[in-house]
Amino acid sequence: MRKGFFDGLSETLTRTTKDLSKKAGQIYETQKIQSKVSSEEHMVEKLKCDIGNLVFSRYSGGVQMDEELQNLCQEIRQHMDAIAEYKDAAADLKGRKICPSCKRAVEKDVSFCPFCGTACPNPEPEEEVAAEATAEEATETVAEDDAPGEEPAPVTSEDVTDESAPEAETSSEDTQE
Repeated sequence: MRKGFFDGLSETLTRTTKDLSKKAGQIYETQKIQSKVSSEEHMVEKLKCDIGNLVFSRYSGGVQMDEELQNLCQEIRQHMDAIAEYKDAAADLKGRKICPSCKRAVEKDVSFCPFCGTACPNPEPEEEVAAEATAEEATETVAEDDAPGEEPAPVTSEDVTDESAPEAETSSEDTQE
């Protein structure tokens, strides 16, 4: 009986091992196929991207496109401009500026990019220009407020007294006589 039990157990283990091995082989082959599919899909996406880059390059070079492609290229240009503005703002926060040629962040005070050698002009800070304009407006406003003859000065209680009224009458009587 023991022999039969162990023989049955051995056969079951052998059969289970073969089944697992077969399933593992199937899983492995399935993974290989899925990997190949993924690789081919990635290649298709890359080629589509290359087509898009080629179309955009031609658009940037002035080649006429049909309306749909031209609209897409214009939208891409708008997004690229926004990216450039965001990069400028981020560099400005760090006290840097973006090289117009290689697009790398460089120190604000450099005249030439240390990476590519391109001239890096120093733009006028917009904040200082805005502050100067505001100061000029404030000066003009103060000058206008001080202009003579626009509004009479307010009368206070010190300016008008009861005594001043009779004196005015007496002086006018003296003049008439």
